Amino acid sequence: MGSPGIAFTQHVLTKMKISSRNREQKFSAAAKAEAGPSLSPRTTGIVAVALAAIVFAIYSSALNFQFVLDDHRFVGDPRIQWPGHVWEYFTSYVWAQVAGGPASFYRPLFVLWLRLNFILSGESPWGWHLLSIMKHLTVAALLALLVWKLLRDRVAALLAGTLFALHPAQVESVAWVTVPDPVMSAAILGSLLLYLKYSEPSSADQSVIGRSLKKSRRRRPAENSSLWIAGSAALCLAALLTKETAIVLPAIIFAVTLTAPPAKASNEDMAKARNEALRLRAVSALRWTLPFLGATGIYLLLRVSALNGQLSPRTQHLPWSTLLLSWPATLWFYVKVLLWPVQPRAFADPTIADSFSLHAVLLPGLGVLCAATVLTAVCGWAWQKARHDLSQPEAVRIQLALLIGSLLLVLPLLLTLNLNSLDPGDFLHGRYTYLPLAGLMLVLSAAYHLAGRGRILLLCAVGLLAAAFAGFTVQQEAMWKDDLTIFTVAHQYAPHNQPVARNLTKAHVQAALELDEEGQCDQAMPIFEQAIEQFPEDWFAWAGRGECLFKLGDLPKAEQSLRRASELSHEPRVTEEWQQVRAQMGLPSTPPR
Repeated sequence: MGSPGIAFTQHVLTKMKISSRNREQKFSAAAKAEAGPSLSPRTTGIVAVALAAIVFAIYSSALNFQFVLDDHRFVGDPRIQWPGHVWEYFTSYVWAQVAGGPASFYRPLFVLWLRLNFILSGESPWGWHLLSIMKHLTVAALLALLVWKLLRDRVAALLAGTLFALHPAQVESVAWVTVPDPVMSAAILGSLLLYLKYSEPSSADQSVIGRSLKKSRRRRPAENSSLWIAGSAALCLAALLTKETAIVLPAIIFAVTLTAPPAKASNEDMAKARNEALRLRAVSALRWTLPFLGATGIYLLLRVSALNGQLSPRTQHLPWSTLLLSWPATLWFYVKVLLWPVQPRAFADPTIADSFSLHAVLLPGLGVLCAATVLTAVCGWAWQKARHDLSQPEAVRIQLALLIGSLLLVLPLLLTLNLNSLDPGDFLHGRYTYLPLAGLMLVLSAAYHLAGRGRILLLCAVGLLAAAFAGFTVQQEAMWKDDLTIFTVAHQYAPHNQPVARNLTKAHVQAALELDEEGQCDQAMPIFEQAIEQFPEDWFAWAGRGECLFKLGDLPKAEQSLRRASELSHEPRVTEEWQQVRAQMGLPSTPPR
């Protein structure tokens, strides 16, 4: 005689089976009436290749760009240029090779990726830029696969991948070859795909539609083995070792598991997930998230060891009141990056607010609130429509797409509010939206999938939007051809950003040094003088001025400039040049104190 619990479960499943059949018949009729555009697998492949070619063509001008910003340091890093340093990637922080470099970033797999770039491309910017474009296309393809996995909609998958690839905010992460966000995003999306593969049957078994209790206890097929979740956890660790933002992934996995428990869970676990309190469901979800928590624990131990016992060293010490007042404008900046990318936002003026004001706090806060309200309304509408109009398996997939998309969109942006761990005066960058844009595209693709007859109109709108994105991308990409152009454009849009102003001056000094090498010191000298006037503590300008004065025969002023450059930089090369000038003047190599 069966137990009362099993009898009750069988009774519930029978009722759910009848209800589900009615819903499936209803959805089948609605689907015929609201059928949107669809593509065959072959056509999908052809369109995907064509779209990838278009994206590549749009970014192809970057193949002729120079190394910029941090690229110079990484390409010249002996740990990347020579073999035998891989172990150092995992035992030290990113800037360990730079004297006085900040001990704040622990990204060993990102540095390993740079080593691979150097092996394949050497010091050729063309090769590095080619690999950067290819990794961006890879992330777009993984996003399209994730959309297909969840929605079973080829058109939605192509739209999501295309808009993601063409969004102008991605220019910074593609044209700047040493940005870790694309590599991290590829690992995160790959981890989610493997986890969904592992838990795929549970989405269909949420209501155990059309199955008896005996059939639901059959052994899981081989393709759903624990290797999928092991691979997913391994990619989670890889993402963490690429960039700190990946710390959001275990939380996303927990939310996914809470919504749709994995297939490996027993029938009793699934029954509890359906019928018991949220607390018990959370405990069950936590148990299935343990591999990802374990990966996070390994990462944190390695990070603390590499950062000399610190988890997240501070770069500035803003009080909590300042942080809270600065958050609305900070978030509003990223809302504009996501929704209104009509101008370059690789750099921006600081949003630090020490006191409450209408323009610095209240208005940005209202803007963020409006954006959050729209996102909530779209997700709520799509969630309820999927629940009422679709079969249970399809509804669960839609809900997972909305859940994963929302969390990928919101959680990484919340991490940008930790201003005390970011660069003082220069903590707003459009590249921080790289992963959130994948989340936004997931949400939008789910809304498109549920739009019914409106999908044709939306498809036309998306086409126009993609064309606009392509135009803005081409326009904004041009600023990344070299350092001088980058900071000239950035200074136009962020005139109060001191790091941008300082780097613009350095770029001018670098251009003046090239004039110096060409024997045009008369043209270089005014640039050095202006740089010293703006930033008197910049040794680079003092050194360039000293070299030019030496070539012009003014040894006393050359000695003074090189002496100041040596005092500021402590660079052996600069000190040696200074001592050579003193020797030529008949002075002792070291002046008396």
